[in-house]
Amino acid sequence: MSEMRIDPNLVGIWLLPGQPQTYEITETGDYLIGEPEEPLQFEDGSRSMTWGARRFRRADKYGIGLIGTWIEEGTGDAWDFADGQALTILTAQETLITGVWALRDQGRCLWHCEKRATVQTDGAHLEFRFLAGDTARYGYTVTGDVLSLLDPASWTELTRYVSSSLYLETVAS
Repeated sequence: MSEMRIDPNLVGIWLLPGQPQTYEITETGDYLIGEPEEPLQFEDGSRSMTWGARRFRRADKYGIGLIGTWIEEGTGDAWDFADGQALTILTAQETLITGVWALRDQGRCLWHCEKRATVQTDGAHLEFRFLAGDTARYGYTVTGDVLSLLDPASWTELTRYVSSSLYLETVAS
């Protein structure tokens, strides 16, 4: 690809209608996925935790509450929840993922958002470079509050994102 940059029209929070996640593209080209908040519960003196359908065990011996490193029982991934709401995940495949977290609903729910890729554009194409090592390339258009990803060979629309601001205006009306 020739001269890659970020199209300023891509910067913002995007939604795929019918999906609960948010998709954010930052000015620096970070691609983040925000998952919906899920119920959080601590057991066994804060040595184990259930978050949504996932179970975790505390990696360090001591700790109270969320702060610290947790091992996800189903995957072996290490999740480190730091003061200041920084999140670091080291997957079992040794992919390092960063993000942010927040407790919601008076500490009964946990929300998180992870950096999954970087994106760049050349004016006609949008390229995702995923942290896991693979790359995806699409044609794209941004018309107002709609981002369309296009097949780079046929230029047919594959998916359509809507701006979160457009969605919030629609819901409020």
